[in-house]
Amino acid sequence: MLRTMALIQFASILLSACEARVQPTAALPLPAVAPAADAGLPQNQPGSLTLDEILERLRQRTAEMKSYEATINYLFIQEPDLLDSRTLRKGMLYYQKDKDRSRLRVNFETIRQDDGPERKRLEQFLFDGVWLTKIDHELKTVDLYQQAEEDDPQDVFEYISHNFPIVGFASTDTLRQQFDISIVEQPKDHDKPIQLHLKVKPDSVYKEDYTDIDFYIDGRDWLPLRVVARSAQQDTYDVQFSKSTVNKNLKTSVFMLETPDSFSKNIHPLQKDREREK
Repeated sequence: MLRTMALIQFASILLSACEARVQPTAALPLPAVAPAADAGLPQNQPGSLTLDEILERLRQRTAEMKSYEATINYLFIQEPDLLDSRTLRKGMLYYQKDKDRSRLRVNFETIRQDDGPERKRLEQFLFDGVWLTKIDHELKTVDLYQQAEEDDPQDVFEYISHNFPIVGFASTDTLRQQFDISIVEQPKDHDKPIQLHLKVKPDSVYKEDYTDIDFYIDGRDWLPLRVVARSAQQDTYDVQFSKSTVNKNLKTSVFMLETPDSFSKNIHPLQKDREREK
């Protein structure tokens, strides 16, 4: 369950609608994002914004987001200083919000492990506010994890925030209670990212999960490009987003998953007397 949740959490950081990105590495060069047609945001130039102003811009961008679609690269590095085992997944992420609930779908279509070849492996994740569904087409399994009551669906971002701090959604006061936040870089050039660094405080609720997180933000359209989080277990989660599209009408079928009858199905009902698994 831990790895299942990690996959969808970090994929969905994308939705944080505008969180950030991280310094480029040789393994994963920073992707380009097409300028937004109309961000609806103040037009002050980056370069001299305060941290509060940056967070407010992210919040504004988030508030106007009804749907999001992007290519996603998710790199998991296990113990970089020792094992340096790397698993890279590539796919697509879809998000949509209507008056009743929000939904998130992630399709990982390929996988590459260490220096091996990239190969096809379809893994699908869907969260509809109540059920988190994972379909592994290689193992021919379907796992459904209930995360809320049927009549009380959770918002995608609220769900994610239980396990990951969402810049742009969480209040500045809340973030500062849990992290020491700093602006690492804020270029005046729109084509260069704004970088925020979040260092976990000793008494933070996230202290058992992460040590620090880097967000790089596109200064032109305020969309996330990359997030890198380092876990308390010395692992690294590196998520990149590219070819993003905002507020495009997505078909209902995007958030419907069909699987062959031959796949085994495991259902995990909501357990009210336990803390939600991460």
